Amino acid sequence: MKLFETKISSYDTNVKIAPIIQSGDLGFGSNVPKFEEKFAPYSNKKYNTALNSCSAAGFIIFAYLKEKYGKCDVYTPSIGFTSMTWAAKHHGHNLIFVDVDDSMLMSIESYKNNRRWRCERYSDGGIKPVIMPVLYGGVSTIPNFIESIKDDGYNEFIVLDSAHCVTPTMKSDVSLFSFHPYKPIAASDGGMLSTDSKEIDEYTRSYRNFGRQNTDDGYQIASEGFKFYMNNLNATIALTQLEAYKSNCDNRKAVWDKIQSIEWDGRLVKHDNLSSYYVGTLIAENPTSAKEYREKYCEVRLYPPLHEQSYYSECERGDLSNTIKLYKLLVNLPLYEKNIYNS
Repeated sequence: MKLFETKISSYDTNVKIAPIIQSGDLGFGSNVPKFEEKFAPYSNKKYNTALNSCSAAGFIIFAYLKEKYGKCDVYTPSIGFTSMTWAAKHHGHNLIFVDVDDSMLMSIESYKNNRRWRCERYSDGGIKPVIMPVLYGGVSTIPNFIESIKDDGYNEFIVLDSAHCVTPTMKSDVSLFSFHPYKPIAASDGGMLSTDSKEIDEYTRSYRNFGRQNTDDGYQIASEGFKFYMNNLNATIALTQLEAYKSNCDNRKAVWDKIQSIEWDGRLVKHDNLSSYYVGTLIAENPTSAKEYREKYCEVRLYPPLHEQSYYSECERGDLSNTIKLYKLLVNLPLYEKNIYNS
């Protein structure tokens, strides 16, 4: 069973998806720019570039940051999916794992404590600080995060990992989205890089298509790039799910409301008004209760903390005591079906 079941109606299948398959327009096609345009009100960004995965979005933005600023310091929580941190590490950036707060979101205090030892290298412009928060569980923002750092004078570049949330309200330089089958807007796969920067958008559009630029005679390879574009079939599927998003989100919120009425051995992490309700996050009272709840309700494994993985053993880290403590108590409750909470 999936975290989110992609429910495609027979109408969508017959009227919208089947004609694309029959036409053969599976690779390039008009539904890709159409999806980009219709997604803009959700991302709240001017430029939206559809890609074949959220992982591709991470790869591209860290390639851009390396080309633009050289080696950057990238601050991010240890509890997140590896593709984003891998992309940063792959492009030679310095990864610094920071702690989470009691809501499983990137800790402002932990970031500032880790940054304090490196302030000199930021103030003289030698190194660009990059912050990559994760909107864990589908929440739309990390309260007071931007407000607490905007006057520090270091001009951090913010890469927002919004794979769990379709409607983020947190300010960022770029926001990265996922349309994996488990996500709130689902296709067979797909991603989006959203930004208000024309420069980043042009870089992304070139990079997603092998670094090609069109000429009168065809095209030229003008820069780095790879096969990262979203295909027309996935854009078509995603468009059907975009239309159903509000209804699906209302259903997930109804499940969340039911979960809140249950007496748990632990505490639930709050969602905000523009959350996508990806999962219900429960911090159990003890590891025994957490294990019991996972076995009863969850079929998807937790992401392992990245700082514990041998691949990231050489990366910097500060005090991660809250990450270590909460991970043992973490339960991601599915919000796709309310009936599983009847017993």
